[in-house]
Amino acid sequence: MRLGIVVTHPIQYQAPLYRHLAACTDVQPHVFFLTEHGVDSSYDPGFRRSIQYDVPLLEGYSYQFVPNRSPRPSPSTPFGAINPSLPSRVRAAGIDALLVHGYSSPSHWLAYAAAGRWRIPYILRGESRPDPPTTPGLKVAIKRAFVGPLVRRASACLAIGTENRNFYLAYGAAPERIFAAPYSVDRDRFAAAGEEGRRRRGELLGGLGLDPGRPTILFAAKLQPWKRPLDLVAAMDQIAGRANLLLIGDGPLRPAVDHLCADRAWMRSLGFVNQREIGRWYGVADLFVLPSEREPWGLAVNEAMSAGAVPIVSDAVGCGPDLVAPGAGWVFSAGDVGSLADAIVQALEPGALTSRQEVARRVAAEHGIDRTADGIVAATRAVLDL
Repeated sequence: MRLGIVVTHPIQYQAPLYRHLAACTDVQPHVFFLTEHGVDSSYDPGFRRSIQYDVPLLEGYSYQFVPNRSPRPSPSTPFGAINPSLPSRVRAAGIDALLVHGYSSPSHWLAYAAAGRWRIPYILRGESRPDPPTTPGLKVAIKRAFVGPLVRRASACLAIGTENRNFYLAYGAAPERIFAAPYSVDRDRFAAAGEEGRRRRGELLGGLGLDPGRPTILFAAKLQPWKRPLDLVAAMDQIAGRANLLLIGDGPLRPAVDHLCADRAWMRSLGFVNQREIGRWYGVADLFVLPSEREPWGLAVNEAMSAGAVPIVSDAVGCGPDLVAPGAGWVFSAGDVGSLADAIVQALEPGALTSRQEVARRVAAEHGIDRTADGIVAATRAVLDL
């Protein structure tokens, strides 16, 4: 089964999945990249700096870069990917089915049009969640007018989690056409890196001038306002710094974070940390906190749990119902610093972390790349009537 996959750019989370499909299943992926972002050092507006990931992104699977005619190429803006040759390339690739990630750019819709023209069944995958009750009615009506038919006509929909499944149902997908394909990371790599981090905990924390004997809390994400890293600092202030706090990441809030570090002996800002190193810091941490006010999923939570950290996430983080709520950690009200401080205090109670660490590892294992691949294979078989 030859499966075409349309994505914006090479992504560190997705490359291991494509390699696994190619090596371990009877689905052979051929990936159409809409931009070259990430192949070489590229400016990331979220981090506000150029980055280049230090893990292989293009090895072990078939792919091609589709020429991008956007005047401002970007994987994160609606008109950052305009690829007029995509339909002809889809046809020439000789694929049996087409998996498209999202519907936000003109080229996504070109992919769906190509699938219809060449009678190729398409599989929809995305991060969408049900529309909040506060969403303006006109906005919902317009979205349903465009996205509703796309969902209903899809041969299959891949759900990254509970919230995403509920979105497909709300937009008219038949339950039997929704296949679980959770967002996942290279769990084995992060588990090994986490173990190394625990072995080197004294060295790594001591090198920062922090006490390795104290619990350690980690935030790792882009330092953007909607990620709310400053809420975490405020919550730690409420509990008088009973633990070490590490913040990994870069972005517009970096100066504010660095300023706060200056008079907090228990807090350190490490800046951007690349993929090969970040797993060790997850292993050093006892708790991983993601306080975002909006977050479609939160793959850093998968990484942290795989490495052995226990998560605390806001109720706006999409992975909460699937990864955290089953007893693997704590969920608090987004934007409520007191609620976050209470969750941290609960986590620091004697025995509280131990009881959740094993659950976190088990849940992380249940959301591995193999399970994601199983969902993609099942969906591909279903749409091809195999």
